[in-house]
Amino acid sequence: MRKPGLWVVVVSLMLFTMTLGIGSFAGAAEPVHITYGYHPYWTGGWTGVVIKHRELWKKYLPKGSTVKFEAHLTGPPMVNALLADKMQIGTMGDMPSLVATTKKRQGDIRLVSVPMFSNGQNCNKLVVRKDAPDFKSPMEAVQWLNGKKIAVHRGTCANRFLDSVLEKTGVKPAKRLDMTIEVIASSFEAGKLDAAAMWEPHARKVVEQGFAKYAATGAPWGETDADFTLMRQDFIEKHPEAAKGWMLAEIEAEQIMINEPEAVAKMVKEETQGYTEQMLWSALYEEHPASIGGDPIKYDAKMVFDDDVLKLMELGYAFLHRMKVIRTGTIPEGAINDKPLREALKELGLPYKSVGKIRGLPRSAFKGK
Repeated sequence: MRKPGLWVVVVSLMLFTMTLGIGSFAGAAEPVHITYGYHPYWTGGWTGVVIKHRELWKKYLPKGSTVKFEAHLTGPPMVNALLADKMQIGTMGDMPSLVATTKKRQGDIRLVSVPMFSNGQNCNKLVVRKDAPDFKSPMEAVQWLNGKKIAVHRGTCANRFLDSVLEKTGVKPAKRLDMTIEVIASSFEAGKLDAAAMWEPHARKVVEQGFAKYAATGAPWGETDADFTLMRQDFIEKHPEAAKGWMLAEIEAEQIMINEPEAVAKMVKEETQGYTEQMLWSALYEEHPASIGGDPIKYDAKMVFDDDVLKLMELGYAFLHRMKVIRTGTIPEGAINDKPLREALKELGLPYKSVGKIRGLPRSAFKGK
């Protein structure tokens, strides 16, 4: 395993210092009682798993606060809960996150951080049936889709990736099916699909079980993917210290994900069914070869809304508009509120930029069960 760089040590010391002074920080504001939604079955949502298992929220939220953790398989139920004020904070994939910001009449939901951003390494995965040819390149793999049966979970980042690649390449599958991610997995097992666009760790599971194999990532076509944390605006306004505290917990969770791969795999295994620690570790940490579009950086803990993120958002809103999911295809006014994040970064003495990256590791680096 690679040794952490100097910046990791510096951030760790800053976080330790924050912990020493947490009594005065937490005591300065009234306690909050919140529900938080997160994705155990999505690598982009694993900060929530870490915050829960390491109880990081207890370090950074005002004393006496409580958090109810709600695990979800997909983003839309979390969007509905946020709009109904049954949930105050949630972390989910990019497409449902963007939809949530367009429902101002129902609830004012803001994007507050970007826990995960990648060059198509987490959501934008093309997998093909186990007996498909061994392709020399992602382009060759996509051309093979002509006349084949392919599936995707509608309205997701994988959907956006697949539609974009098919449009760019002019490839015409015989059938393009809308299926839930669970049905896609069972269809591969039953031998009823030629290919599908899937996100991690679902893609890793069908590959490790021998029902499919990786063929491409989004990288060769510049198709990025991301994860967002969202908060209700009225929660941010009423509890600014708690909002900042959650961002501090999220930043520490990112550091744990970067520095403790095996520990993270163990935590996620406790939250999921049908996965081994090795599957989960590989879903996030195992490097992909260049032959399928592997990028050296598997996961960028961006947190911030930089140009890369804004570009992804622009493309995402346009896609959702074409799908007739939202009324307009541009970033709506008030979609972002990164004030809690900026205050957290300032508290830690960190600049407004990515807080770290996870580089792909060889499979031999896994030392767990």
